[in-house]
Amino acid sequence: MENKGFLKHFVIIGGGTFINLLLSLFTTPLITRMVDPVEYGQFSIFTMYSSMALIVFLLGMDQALLRFYYEKTSLEFKRALVFKCVGLPAVVTIVTSVIVVVVAFGKLIAFEFTPIIMALLCVYTFIQVIYRFSLNVLRLEYNSKMFSMLNIIQKIGYIFFAVPLLYIAKSNYLLILVAATTAAAVVCLIVSIVYQKDIWNIKQLDLQSCDISIKEILQYSLPLIVSMGITTLFQAIDKMSLNHYCTYTEVGIYSSTLSLVSIFAIVQSTFNTLWNPMATEHFIKNRDDKSFYQKGNQIITVVMFFMGISLILCKDIFAFLLGEKYREAAYILPFLIFHPIMYTISETTVTGISFMKKSKMQILIAASACVTNIIGNTILVPRLGCKGAAISTGISYIVFFTMRTFISNKYFYVDFKLKKFYLLTAFVTAYAFYNTFVHFGIGAVIGYLICLMLLIVLYKDTILWGMGYLQKVLKSKVKREGRLK
Repeated sequence: MENKGFLKHFVIIGGGTFINLLLSLFTTPLITRMVDPVEYGQFSIFTMYSSMALIVFLLGMDQALLRFYYEKTSLEFKRALVFKCVGLPAVVTIVTSVIVVVVAFGKLIAFEFTPIIMALLCVYTFIQVIYRFSLNVLRLEYNSKMFSMLNIIQKIGYIFFAVPLLYIAKSNYLLILVAATTAAAVVCLIVSIVYQKDIWNIKQLDLQSCDISIKEILQYSLPLIVSMGITTLFQAIDKMSLNHYCTYTEVGIYSSTLSLVSIFAIVQSTFNTLWNPMATEHFIKNRDDKSFYQKGNQIITVVMFFMGISLILCKDIFAFLLGEKYREAAYILPFLIFHPIMYTISETTVTGISFMKKSKMQILIAASACVTNIIGNTILVPRLGCKGAAISTGISYIVFFTMRTFISNKYFYVDFKLKKFYLLTAFVTAYAFYNTFVHFGIGAVIGYLICLMLLIVLYKDTILWGMGYLQKVLKSKVKREGRLK
């Protein structure tokens, strides 16, 4: 791995994500104390629908941009590729939005939300579609500072619009949260496009500069429409099941617990942002060097599992931050950690599917995880409520990792040392079960120490390498500072 470059970008993006986390830790408890769980649950359903619509309307073109961006280095090629990828999703989103708005205000169909909320849903989704491509270009150009800055701007913008209005209005909380989210997204979109004006300069656009045809792009991206649609359904099944079998209150409590899991965002989003572009670029330049993927996999496995078991141990502390009405979140959290753990680690094991352009296999992966989650939620949610949804989601993400890794290795084999990975996963799963049904006590501490010791024993070489590397970095920093003095 190009350690120096990766570490530099990781620190920059990680720093921005850490600031976002601090802002979330400040605003989430504040908002959950101002907003009733019912309306907070409605807001989470709004964001869920937007996420589902975004995945569908992107048409997989955002992933095609990631796959083909490094084929040539010229600005003309990159600009043409960006517009080829963004054009169709933008048109489809606009047409669909116009239809939805007409139907909503004409009251031809009784939607779950009011016509104003539906209109904002359409506007927000369109903004997110364009913004996704803008963020991808920042990732592909390793423009870490602006990427981090935009994430911070979006969070601060949301706080700036939401908190004062919630305090003043003391009603229409759903409309305020939705409007604040949309306004913050608009600000970020404008800033990102202005910053990257060379790429987004339509006056200098020459589509002939990109010799990758729309047909070739669609051949790669179209299967991803289905797979990402299924994946989005898979990721939303828990909230949908709670919405069906329970009430908005349970949805609100469950959603607030998901915000606690965002502590993983420091590592998860930072790693995922950097890994895909770097892995793709490495493959194009050096197809035979598989040590890059092995090392990346081992490092992120250690980091994610350590954070996961530590979060389970401290679950009651984090749940306390949300307020008394959300105290049940402590027992929902243990299995929700498998979402960021399995998803992030699988980003290192799924690369073969992208490299070999076998995007159709993503459908099978998504379908397997989705069916698992549907069955799990159908069985567990009526009996266990939020806990059942969390357990089903956690198990589904283990299936998701397994399918991604197994199928990817069929086309581009990399030895990821899976036996020790699944041994560790089994112990952490048992630890999560215990903490889902038992109050904090000595048993939770003993379970944490067992999982931690197992992690150290199984990944001793990776941990020692990491410690040695950090020592080298610190020594190098001390020497530089000494020369400056």
